[in-house]
Amino acid sequence: MAGAVPLPVGQAELLEMIALGAPLIETLDRLTRLIEGQSEGLFCTVMLLDEDGIQVRAVSGPSMPPGYLNLFDNMKIGPHAGSCGTAMYSKRTVIATDINADPNWDAYRDLVAGYGFRACWSTPIYLDRDTVLGSFAMYYREVRSPGAHELELINVATHIAGIAIERKRNENTLRRYREELEELVRRRTEELQAEKEKAEAAVVALSKSNAELAGVLNALNVAQEELVQNKKLAGLGSLVSGIAHELNTPIGNGLMAASTLADQTKAFSGQFAERGSMKRSELAAFFEEAQKASDMLARNLHRAAELIASFKQVAVDQTSANRRHFMLDTTVDNICLTLGTRLRKTGFAIEYEIPGRLEFDSYPGQLGQVLSILVDNALVHGFEGREAGKIRIVAQVVREGWVQLTVSDDGNGIAPENLGRVFDPFFTTKLGKGGSGLGLNVVYNIVSGVLGGHRQGRQRSRQGDKHTDDATAGRAAILVCRFSLLIFRLSSRAAFQ
Repeated sequence: MAGAVPLPVGQAELLEMIALGAPLIETLDRLTRLIEGQSEGLFCTVMLLDEDGIQVRAVSGPSMPPGYLNLFDNMKIGPHAGSCGTAMYSKRTVIATDINADPNWDAYRDLVAGYGFRACWSTPIYLDRDTVLGSFAMYYREVRSPGAHELELINVATHIAGIAIERKRNENTLRRYREELEELVRRRTEELQAEKEKAEAAVVALSKSNAELAGVLNALNVAQEELVQNKKLAGLGSLVSGIAHELNTPIGNGLMAASTLADQTKAFSGQFAERGSMKRSELAAFFEEAQKASDMLARNLHRAAELIASFKQVAVDQTSANRRHFMLDTTVDNICLTLGTRLRKTGFAIEYEIPGRLEFDSYPGQLGQVLSILVDNALVHGFEGREAGKIRIVAQVVREGWVQLTVSDDGNGIAPENLGRVFDPFFTTKLGKGGSGLGLNVVYNIVSGVLGGHRQGRQRSRQGDKHTDDATAGRAAILVCRFSLLIFRLSSRAAFQ
């Protein structure tokens, strides 16, 4: 046709419009005019099928008579729904060479009679082989069938229309996803803000806990000074040091938990301020770590409070704290002689077997206190309900510079569930019956803090309560009851035999 845009040129212009994101209706109107310009007397329309796959929207037909497109807007596709509705329903090209005689037009013939159209063929616009996006239709005002030229035009039109419609659908989908994502981010940001406020409140609570910990430490220092100055607790310095050692663990753990959580909260707040949002996994990890730190802080504060509350009750008599050279057999003999006076006119006895010529450079007073506590422990606990029993003290060289000292009895033994706790401070099976729960803890502190030894767990397979300590005469000893070996180191000046 004269003045018409050549088909290849028009195709290129349309593809450029699609690439630049031109509005869909504008693109489809340009397409219909391009195709109409290729054939005399040709009118074109584009119908879009809704995503429900049922209803049709008439979106393009700039050359059609006014009101014509409205006849088909919102109609439903079906087996006899004109050329366009039938083509979309059957997914094939539908050709009506004479609208007045075609059965597919029975329901619409009277509606379109006044517009003068006689022939119409329509081809589905596909997204893929199974998904129909709409239809492209050609109308003529005379009865006729499509020729090869018209079929080529409609193929070109449906191809370009398919590209434009698919792009628009993708844009709509992306916009919908973006809106949903923005809404999700908005809700998540609100949630994160609320959780951030909770975390900040937790930091305030932790700061208060830190102040309480500082108070606990201050109270501990005051109590230590009072105990050191108290004449009735002369020589308790080593025990105070041992208890302070025990307190360092819960207090240190509590301070570590508090500072760690404070650092994590600061980092978390910084990330939130920088990014404006957080991942669910990051938030869950932060709350998990905050819960762990809070639990650890509460447990250790409670433990420290218990220790300090009972601290002033610790009043274990100690003998001389002087370090000197002594022979182990002579010292144990003197200690057992003193202890034996308490067993007269009873069915209990102490036996000991100590090799000669084992010289120590250590604290015989603390060693005597350890042995005294272990004997008392056997009498009170091991021989409870018994009229007779034997306590045995044995020493032997286990390797150069080390001596193993074992205290055992043939009494009741220790319940398995209590084995791991007997050295804990204030643990006793005679709570409320005169037991302080400090005896074996004092043994542990003297051996590890004053005598400088080490221990390892041990349990006898038969009845009896066993306490073992190994010593070196260099700085002396650790004593362990029944489940531990306490080792004294021999002094470098001692004559090891």
